[in-house]
Amino acid sequence: MFLKGIIGFLVISFFSCVASNTSSKELVSEVNQKKEVVVTPPHESARYFNEVFEDITFNTYTYGTNISQGGKKIALKLDVYQPKGDTLAKRPLFIFAHGGGFTQGARDVIKPSGFLQTLAKSGYVVASISYRLLDVPSNMQSTSIGILNAVEDMRAAIRYFRKDAVSTNNFKVDTNQIFIGGYSAGAITALHTAYLNTIEKVTTYVPFLVPYVNTHNGIEGSSGNPGYSSEVKGVINVSGAIVNSELLDTNTSILYSLHGEADKIVPIDGKWNGLEGSKYIHAKAEKLGFTHKLNAIPNKGHDILWPCTACRKDLQQFLAQNTAK
Repeated sequence: MFLKGIIGFLVISFFSCVASNTSSKELVSEVNQKKEVVVTPPHESARYFNEVFEDITFNTYTYGTNISQGGKKIALKLDVYQPKGDTLAKRPLFIFAHGGGFTQGARDVIKPSGFLQTLAKSGYVVASISYRLLDVPSNMQSTSIGILNAVEDMRAAIRYFRKDAVSTNNFKVDTNQIFIGGYSAGAITALHTAYLNTIEKVTTYVPFLVPYVNTHNGIEGSSGNPGYSSEVKGVINVSGAIVNSELLDTNTSILYSLHGEADKIVPIDGKWNGLEGSKYIHAKAEKLGFTHKLNAIPNKGHDILWPCTACRKDLQQFLAQNTAK
């Protein structure tokens, strides 16, 4: 059922996607009873909730390499957005993966929305990643491996920042504050990166992938930066789904989903496509008792992230509320 549904998802998706040193806006001040100016710490100010930096830096890096199913060596790249002039020693990280049905899409398609730039201006280090896309004929086996390849690549990106944190520390990332997310196929990637996290889960829920996992460096994969953890604090799911909501566990205990109730590509309450939509995911999160929110938007479809400014703001508010806690 899972395999059949993924093929259907791919077919539909293919046709549907095409401040200065510390900014003066960053710090909120007040006067105490001794008439001294008291500077509110960044995590208690507008930081994370709103733009507090006037500008950002933007650079592209290679975070790993791996081989596609078609046998091509792929250089895995990511774009990093950072608040310009930020002096905070440790900043939260948000890693984003694009959509495109695992057959198309690119890490810069989100750029025109301004969403990642807003997060960077609000104090986050933000990375938009490329991952291996399907470059062989689509069938049940190749498509399922394609999803697993995307998961392996996202894990390598997480490890890339952890490796940097203990070496050159270019990005000044707080490795206890790593969030991952994505849109559509990218959200599916992020959800499985967080929750398809043991070989026992692979054996139970997607047993046909066990031989591949066992011959490709286990659950972590071999896309780069070995020896570092790929665990994350939270997941942002926009128009995504998971093979089975029973995969959820409390190791990743912060979860936000944005989903249009009229989404016909990845239905919010659908099982017919072999994946469980956001309503199933959050029902399980509720049972587990961890921090979660489902922002279900009536009469909106699959592309909810682009037209809904209020939705992007709500997502940011949730992320900010759960940063540095």
